[in-house]
Amino acid sequence: MEKIAGIVTGVTLPEIYYFLMKSGFFLIFSGAILYLLLFATYPPIHDVFHDFRHSLAIIPCH
Repeated sequence: MEKIAGIVTGVTLPEIYYFLMKSGFFLIFSGAILYLLLFATYPPIHDVFHDFRHSLAIIPCH
């Protein structure tokens, strides 16, 4: 990622910034997946995770 960011932006950043960027991307991606799985109203996804959503007892779906 460091090489790609350096090529695209032309700027070399300290390693801590790359770590923060990678961590941020990972957290955003993980949050998006969890949101999709736990709050989706699209029937195929909702039906598969329906029992799991009820077992958490904090995510209403009805």
